[in-house]
Amino acid sequence: MELKDDSPALLAIVDAQGRAYATGRRKDAVARVWLKPGSGKVTVNGRDQQVYFARPTLRLVINQPFQVAGREEQYDIVCTVKGGGLSGQAGAVKHGISQALTRFEPVLRAPVKA
Repeated sequence: MELKDDSPALLAIVDAQGRAYATGRRKDAVARVWLKPGSGKVTVNGRDQQVYFARPTLRLVINQPFQVAGREEQYDIVCTVKGGGLSGQAGAVKHGISQALTRFEPVLRAPVKA
């Protein structure tokens, strides 16, 4: 069975401001993520990602979904994250970004999920 272009499975899920929202979870950490087209700025709990996630490995974890999808520096991320340690929080943000990216561009679901 073929999907049509106007199929609900292929429509982006965005709010009134044109943002995709998703929740990411890892261990005890929960991240609420809003994704919108932009220049690649990532804001975590009101701070830049370089300040909040000081370790470069944590920033690599956060940027993995964009690298897999080939969308580096094309989206701005605003997220709030609670609970757990920094590693769990980075994993939760990564999960939230992956979910929001697939809601904004449903065709990316297969590569991001793999």
